[in-house]
Amino acid sequence: MPSQFDNTYHNIYRKPTFDDEASKRMWQVSREADEVLEVAPAPIPTQEMEREYLDFLQEDFKSDPWVTYRFRKYTANPKRIPWKNTRQLKRQHQFTFCVNWAVGSLLFWPIAAFVGRRMKVTRGGVPVVPLNRWVHDFPHPEPGRTSRITFRYYSFAATILAGYCFARQTTDSFLRCSNEWYSRPDLKPFAAMVAKPTDSTTTSMLEAQYVNKRESEGKRSPLYRYFMARDADFTIKENPYAKVHADDVWDARKGHFATYTNKFGEHHQ
Repeated sequence: MPSQFDNTYHNIYRKPTFDDEASKRMWQVSREADEVLEVAPAPIPTQEMEREYLDFLQEDFKSDPWVTYRFRKYTANPKRIPWKNTRQLKRQHQFTFCVNWAVGSLLFWPIAAFVGRRMKVTRGGVPVVPLNRWVHDFPHPEPGRTSRITFRYYSFAATILAGYCFARQTTDSFLRCSNEWYSRPDLKPFAAMVAKPTDSTTTSMLEAQYVNKRESEGKRSPLYRYFMARDADFTIKENPYAKVHADDVWDARKGHFATYTNKFGEHHQ
């Protein structure tokens, strides 16, 4: 039994305080949803739903790799889709990193060429020559061989190192590991033959994370509007977050996905 020095019960059963009536009402509604109400069970799958799921698996199997050492991850199980999504995010991050690496190397090439030319000569201006530990019986008579090899070695090493540093600074790694609370629906076990309602937060998260799920502008693109003005779509884009709470706006740097409850099951993966 707690003594007068233990305030554990006080922290648990203390009376909550609220800033206004709206906060009190929100707390009551969330507590009722977490502790009183129960989640309605999913309906029994119909034959049509089973047929659609089998067609979905048939099409999804076509995107699996032919050779992999984690072949059991690609079997028909609830964690198949989260595994594929995780691998896709990793591959996208690697591709973006390599592209930024190549761009940084190209941008640094003039400076790398200067470094390579500077290393071709000593501090006193004398060309660099090989100092062998023994005398060859048949030396290479080409005079520019050492100079050419020295230039290539230092210039390529400098541009590769600079490109790597550029990619490290420009590539955003939050897009690949932004699931600190384990609440993202795309990385949870896939529920087959269950209705999956979508909202603006889920849609924007999928479009921001996955390249193949982004909607192409098509007739709304600037080039199409310029060259094909009569057939282009000039409708104004709307902001889906104009009337949405800030916590419901997807941001990879937050590290969590907006959920309506704080239950352990919502954050268990």
